[in-house]
Amino acid sequence: MNPKIACNTILILVFVMSFSCAENPQGKDFKDYFSRTDIVEVSGKEIPLKVIGNPLSFMFNMSFFDSLILVNEFPDREYTYKLIDLREKSVRPFGKKGEGPNELLSDGFSFSFDHENELLFLSDNIHYYVFDIEDVKNGNQKPKDMFTIDQQEKRFMGNTVHVDSFIVGSMYHKRFGAYNIENESFLNKEEYEGGPSMALANQAFYINHPTEKKAVYCMSQVPEFGILEIQEPEIKVNKFSWGVTNLSVQNGNGSMAVMVNENEKFEFMSVAASEDYIFILYSGEIPADRSREARVKAALTNTIYVLDWKGKPLKRYKTDRYLRSIAIDGNTNTLYGSTYEENPGLISYKLNNIP
Repeated sequence: MNPKIACNTILILVFVMSFSCAENPQGKDFKDYFSRTDIVEVSGKEIPLKVIGNPLSFMFNMSFFDSLILVNEFPDREYTYKLIDLREKSVRPFGKKGEGPNELLSDGFSFSFDHENELLFLSDNIHYYVFDIEDVKNGNQKPKDMFTIDQQEKRFMGNTVHVDSFIVGSMYHKRFGAYNIENESFLNKEEYEGGPSMALANQAFYINHPTEKKAVYCMSQVPEFGILEIQEPEIKVNKFSWGVTNLSVQNGNGSMAVMVNENEKFEFMSVAASEDYIFILYSGEIPADRSREARVKAALTNTIYVLDWKGKPLKRYKTDRYLRSIAIDGNTNTLYGSTYEENPGLISYKLNNIP
């Protein structure tokens, strides 16, 4: 054999072998993805709160803007949310349920802040309500605007957020969708593996970037998160995935239901975002059994994972309390966490030297 050809052949083989043996740059799972980052232990301060009406009970999801934290409170029969005002350290009900004017028709849990225009967007998955933040601070629960998305064939599923004049979320027929509020048109991307019937087994929750046309999505029972960017006429998705759903969907009597199996695993529990960073509360635990106590325990975690908006892992924070959900004040790098105890509370953590 020609020595030059032989040498080139060896080089090619070495390259192929090196490439095929290379480690997955994302690791074997989400925790492994962060295995080379520093762990910093942080201690929190419990914030004493004066509660008006029913006490805090669930704190499933929350978001921060300008001294306000909006919290989901599904068990409350009259209101969907509670509003924590950090100026007064008070808690009051928000988002009244009912069929009257400006009332929420369901326990819809979609909400997000428009940081640049100082607005709050709420949705009951039928109507979208827009509130002025100053009005909210002053106790006014009347929205300044309202709109409805015509969702005959193209329908959002579950959680949506406002992203710079778009409503962004998952859809029943596509994994990712963005609705342009001004011209009432949709952008969408990616089929569900197994078809639209698998939408319920692939539900995601979202948080919007404070000022850019970006959002991060996380999946509570699928090992996947990603970063979306609206680049009209497309949605760009930077996906980080370690597997597919092990849930199944059962059809019957004109309805569909998600079937949970014994391998059910809790993945991403909560997410918060600032101008530069993404903060993720991750479990990765399988409930010991199907009891409520076991499921609650598996959903709690005391590690905050921090990434940049390219998805690069930066740091882990180990908190002194187990948390259910988080929110971030990006101006001061103060993270707020909700405990899930007999009397749920709000804890603040100062996160120093994030980069």
